[in-house]
Amino acid sequence: MERTFDFIGKRHLAYLFSLLLIAGSWFYGAFVKGPKFGIDFTGGVLIQVRISEEGITTEKLRELFKKSVESVTVQNIEESNQFLIRVPVTGKDPNEVVTAIRKELKEKFNGKAEILKVEMIGPTVGKELREKGIMALIYALIGIFIYAAWRFEPIFAAGAIVALIHDTLATTGLFMVAGREFSLPVIAALLTVIGYSINDTIVVYDRIRENMKVYLRSKPFEELVNDSINQTLSRTVITSLTTLFVVLCLYLFGGGVINDFAFVLLVGIVVGTYSSIFIASSLIVDWYKYAKKEK
Repeated sequence: MERTFDFIGKRHLAYLFSLLLIAGSWFYGAFVKGPKFGIDFTGGVLIQVRISEEGITTEKLRELFKKSVESVTVQNIEESNQFLIRVPVTGKDPNEVVTAIRKELKEKFNGKAEILKVEMIGPTVGKELREKGIMALIYALIGIFIYAAWRFEPIFAAGAIVALIHDTLATTGLFMVAGREFSLPVIAALLTVIGYSINDTIVVYDRIRENMKVYLRSKPFEELVNDSINQTLSRTVITSLTTLFVVLCLYLFGGGVINDFAFVLLVGIVVGTYSSIFIASSLIVDWYKYAKKEK
């Protein structure tokens, strides 16, 4: 006989855990540390440079640009001799900032500094990209709601959307706690997490719908939903673990350019799997219990 886990019976503990996770991560990330935005959203200049001279650190580069360039941040790429130089542009010509950085590198390192990449985004374009990124997330949630309402019932769609909002808030909260920067690849990763999570949720909902046709009159709804989760559990765990392994390799060995993207996927897969089991289906149970009391 297969062992069954009482997921639905633990749903109130799951609600409390989710509330603490989201509230705590957002409070610390948004108000204590403060959210960070890349030049995709704020506008600015990004320069990737390779320096062949020994003993160069991020602190030394910051000191070098301190006098000529304001608000410069320097990041080392995986302890190599390559650095990412970011400068927000507020009311300045991005080309002037690039010229100033080129001049400082040439004077200080005398040909030992090679600029590999230069990206420039104006503040107006950055604001537009930020707004479009947020709207992309909202449109994705609306589209999923319409699809789930058409395929199942409106309450199933509402449960799926609440679970997806839960995943998005939890993932972005932990992302801010980690002190990482929001950028267009991060938005793409969040959209990927939403798609992955709804796929898991739809599999569980499909099994609930099938069991409702057979057992709804002979079995309590809470037990029916719990059985449905257990019946799809092996599929959920196997899919999540294999995907998680691939994303973990991407996070560890993919390099600094896609590290934030991989981090969001890593956190989102864990949170999305958790919400598919504990949140999405539990909301359906509580709604049916409420509707039954009303009748």
